[in-house]
Amino acid sequence: MNKAAYKNGVEACRAGFERLKAGKPEHPAHIGLPSSKITPGTVSVEAGFDRGYLKKSRQIHIHLIDEINSYRKRLKSDSSTNLTRFTQVLKKSEQKDFEIQYLHDLTQKIIAQNLQLVERVRTLELELKSYRNVQKIQSEP
Repeated sequence: MNKAAYKNGVEACRAGFERLKAGKPEHPAHIGLPSSKITPGTVSVEAGFDRGYLKKSRQIHIHLIDEINSYRKRLKSDSSTNLTRFTQVLKKSEQKDFEIQYLHDLTQKIIAQNLQLVERVRTLELELKSYRNVQKIQSEP
């Protein structure tokens, strides 16, 4: 093959790579292909060549192969960042759920104590009524 054919092949592969990144492949097997699955082999097939067309041993292909691999690394990095962010949000949510449960339990405990105190006051008021030597104190308005 002459250099012009190699150049056209690389240009076809670059166009295929751009279609795959945009999610608009022409090859039926690549429809719905996740971006993380884009490899030099899939780019070659999308461009109309066999899977092994793009090779690191071909000087003219190295730059495109590096771009494809760099794109995959970026996606993996973004994915891992999103996973880390999701994990942090999930952990924070679990902490808030624990805090809500703790506060709910504490509220129930305080309500129970208040009911016990109200009952104790009622009991003491009834006991006071039974004493004849106790006079009511009028509170001033």
